[in-house]
Amino acid sequence: MKLPDTYVVHKFYQHAGYPRYKRANSTYEGGCPTCREGKSWGRKRRLYYIPAKDVVCCHNCGWYGSTVKWILHIENITYEELMNQVNRDEYQIIDIMAPVKSNIPAVNIQSLPHDSINLFNDNQVNYYKANQMVLKAVDYIQSRRLNTACNRPDALYLSLTDKIHKNRLCIPTHNRQSKVIHYQTRRLLSDDTPKYLSKINSDKGIFGLNLVTDLHHTIYILEGPLDSFFIENGIAIAGIQENSNESLTTNQQSMLQEFCFLKKTWVLDNQRNDQASMLKSRKLAAQNHNIFIWPSELSRFKDINEMCMFYKLDCISTDFIDKNTFTGTQALLKLS
Repeated sequence: MKLPDTYVVHKFYQHAGYPRYKRANSTYEGGCPTCREGKSWGRKRRLYYIPAKDVVCCHNCGWYGSTVKWILHIENITYEELMNQVNRDEYQIIDIMAPVKSNIPAVNIQSLPHDSINLFNDNQVNYYKANQMVLKAVDYIQSRRLNTACNRPDALYLSLTDKIHKNRLCIPTHNRQSKVIHYQTRRLLSDDTPKYLSKINSDKGIFGLNLVTDLHHTIYILEGPLDSFFIENGIAIAGIQENSNESLTTNQQSMLQEFCFLKKTWVLDNQRNDQASMLKSRKLAAQNHNIFIWPSELSRFKDINEMCMFYKLDCISTDFIDKNTFTGTQALLKLS
């Protein structure tokens, strides 16, 4: 049976350490009372309650199960005792969902750059077929095989009028409900503007998370969104920080908890010619993450997209990725 949400929230706040509600993705997080966060108690929140899935899982110790199973485990009671608690209705209802009053005025920020054109929509592209910037964007997409890639999103955009993101390829990031929550734009013209720009006042989230399915046993985490187009169940975190011990932001970690039962494999840029990727791969290997290590015969390529362009591929076999994936000491030896 599914327990009342208010009862589960009460139990989560009773047993999880320093719990809190994450309004962005409607989940609860706190310190795991089972593993004590691997001696990080008071600093880490890696236990998650996901009401939409009726599950509780810990990113640190790997505990995963239904809310019924979690309460039975954490309170060491029988199923009959649990039902007696619920039926007595003696729990406090915690209104975590109540809106928080604030004097800060709301800021209306568009989900996409102004007057964006969907470059995957033939009707819209045909309407602008005489526009050289639209033609350049379409040519860029086709030359990099982004329109035929196996894991591509439903749309890429271009704005001809936006004050900041004008004449740049717009790559949207969606949440699990396929709503645009963030975007990056990439330079198409050879000028002095930055190669990538991000939407202001926006958490970058995880690119491609709305395309993830549990039909695959693994999620493949890449640096750049365009690389993730070519691997099924590929997602992207929009860049790495090789000097940081944390590979994901707190919000990104929370978003991935919905898939805590799936294996995670990091597919960074080619370690053989990218020093930042090499440093980050070593840190991830030392933390016992699964790392794809580029074979020596592919040392000429910078990243997945470049390799797919050269070999005219629309999809990289996950078997190939898995075959060249290593972890822990074995990964460190391979990287050395």
